[in-house]
Amino acid sequence: MIKNLFITVSILFSSVLIAQSDVKIEFKSETNVTLNNLKIDKNTTFDEIKKILGEPKVYKEYASGKVNYHYAENGITLQTMNGKLLLLGFNYNWDGDKTFPESTFKGELVINGVSFDQNSNQKNLEKIENIDFMEVMPGFVFSKPKAGKKNTLIVLGFKNDKVTQIGFEFH
Repeated sequence: MIKNLFITVSILFSSVLIAQSDVKIEFKSETNVTLNNLKIDKNTTFDEIKKILGEPKVYKEYASGKVNYHYAENGITLQTMNGKLLLLGFNYNWDGDKTFPESTFKGELVINGVSFDQNSNQKNLEKIENIDFMEVMPGFVFSKPKAGKKNTLIVLGFKNDKVTQIGFEFH
């Protein structure tokens, strides 16, 4: 009995570790973002995300009901409001922004066919078709929403010619 329990717990623990290390996020259009095979948007629940990424650590809770979570071991931040997804973010070169964990995201992140990693810079944005970007201040870039469409906002940070963080905001 104890041996069976140990085997079951070991399998569950292994599957959580595997799920967390094999993260693929892909932005395909204004409302088509996938996390592994799950389409995510503003209606995606915290529980759906936890099935893929596992249990995060609470970084900060706000009086408004907003909660910021960290997957500290793999560079992922998650923000929810009343259990619904607001932001899914990925850290590459930590710049001191405490809303992101210091660790580097090791998964795969693709925006309209363009991959990002720790060495990506703002020139990568020029390769992305069908998305216009605007630099709102040095090193801080947003995707421009398309009028009359539901949009998932892409937010990117850059410092010393390298990407620091990438986030997807769901409105």
